[in-house]
Amino acid sequence: MKKYMEILNSLSLEEKIGQMFMVGFYGESIPEDVKAFVDKANIGFIDIFARNIKSVKQATDLMNDLHSLCKIPTMIFSDQEGGIVTQFAELTSTFANHMGLAATGNTGFTKIAAEIMAQDMDLIGIDGFIAPTIDVNYEPDNPIIGLRAFSDDVDTVTEHGRAFVEGIEQTGLAAMPKHFPGHGGSKLDSHLVLPLIESSEEYFTAMNLLPFERIVSMADFVMTAHIAVSSIDSMSLPATFSRIFLKDLLRDKIKYNGVIITDCLEMDVIKNNYSPEEMIDYTINADVDVLLMSHTLELQMELYNILLEKVKRGEISEERINQSVERILIAKENHNMLITHKTRSVAKAERLVRSKRDIEDLICKHSIVLLRNKLNKVPMIDRSVKLGIIEWDKTRSTIQLYEPTNESYLENYAREYFDDVDVLILQLKKPDFSVIKEFLDKHDEILVGPFSRTTEVEKIQADVIREIIKMRVDVIVVATGNPYDIRSFPSVKTFIATFGFKECQIKAFFEVLVGAFKASGRLPVEMKDLFPRFYKWQSNK
Repeated sequence: MKKYMEILNSLSLEEKIGQMFMVGFYGESIPEDVKAFVDKANIGFIDIFARNIKSVKQATDLMNDLHSLCKIPTMIFSDQEGGIVTQFAELTSTFANHMGLAATGNTGFTKIAAEIMAQDMDLIGIDGFIAPTIDVNYEPDNPIIGLRAFSDDVDTVTEHGRAFVEGIEQTGLAAMPKHFPGHGGSKLDSHLVLPLIESSEEYFTAMNLLPFERIVSMADFVMTAHIAVSSIDSMSLPATFSRIFLKDLLRDKIKYNGVIITDCLEMDVIKNNYSPEEMIDYTINADVDVLLMSHTLELQMELYNILLEKVKRGEISEERINQSVERILIAKENHNMLITHKTRSVAKAERLVRSKRDIEDLICKHSIVLLRNKLNKVPMIDRSVKLGIIEWDKTRSTIQLYEPTNESYLENYAREYFDDVDVLILQLKKPDFSVIKEFLDKHDEILVGPFSRTTEVEKIQADVIREIIKMRVDVIVVATGNPYDIRSFPSVKTFIATFGFKECQIKAFFEVLVGAFKASGRLPVEMKDLFPRFYKWQSNK
């Protein structure tokens, strides 16, 4: 008998059900009540967030503590897509967002980036990535995917998605492609409301499924999407709850027999519209294996107890539970997590984590895309100019991804390259344009750095940028977030996309700006009436 079957047969019903949960918690150490629940219930998976991380030492100690729990070792996952979606801030390798990696045009870079990020995670004690994002971002106004996707092109997403999975898996860590069946066509944030994608079955399938068909077989885990497609599931259930999507399509048609994990069931779109009992009924019926709750112990325990009691009452068969637990144990065995409660050396982690910054910097430099240079502002040779930088206070579009800050993303590196730098931070509201005019008049060169994730934020920034362009046609705009921003001020003469604001990306931008590195990235998405896919500025135009 195979080892995973021996273990499955040795587990109590309570221990089996615990394997079907992924939980998160608050704090830099696991609270005692959460710890007791995780250990007693034999919880299968833990999700780690930025709120749990302070330093490499603290993180490694925490992972060692978590790994000491449970009869079957718990697997620890984290959202480590790269770029702006990283839970370890600048403590570990970040690289560019997926779209930035695709902008390099080099799947080898994507694989190396994923591999180096995975090496850092392994040193700390993380067992898997909730990544890559293999959604095809064919809706430019998508508020939650955007630059987290590699491209709006199915083949580009597939090629880079496969490379990202390969980079993770060859380190021994687990990849978790997401968000099945595809979140790229949404105009709404599924953290808040249910995106209903109104397209034909043929169009939705053509635009979304190929990356999953070609990638999920490489991974033992896949994450669902809280989206609905009425042409495929007439009940318009979230795909997370849809048997049509998960059983009929993912299991039976695509032939995926790995572990299906829900996106967080505590997102407003789920918790505000479905009772805990409905969450259990729908997910189990849809053939979900693991239920993710990232925040509250009360809901985690409630769902655990509901599922346990339903099995005891015969409403859900133990055979159905066994099917999921078998898939979970096979996945754990594939990643040497079936028996071994691993530990990691704090000293080794502190010495080796983020030790490959040269590669990180190189790949980020290749990701920078120069889309407009009509006034030949790039490269900016004269470093003695008075440089003025205009940015906005950064606000989170969803609580899960961002913390607000009044700090400039551009200032620190600007001071490394220019002698005279001044920064104006605007609030996300209509500004006093006389203040802006005075600032523009005082400086020889102007950098404007918008960052947007929601259409509301984009509109506020775009309105200001259009007015700035009227006052200073020679302004340089650097999008530190979505490259789609340029659609709102298409008359801009100089525009550069960094696909994010991490240190390596901002450093790469300034290398390009001053001519230390020639921009080689190509825009991996189409912008209708502005740029074809894979466009970059050609100096002879």
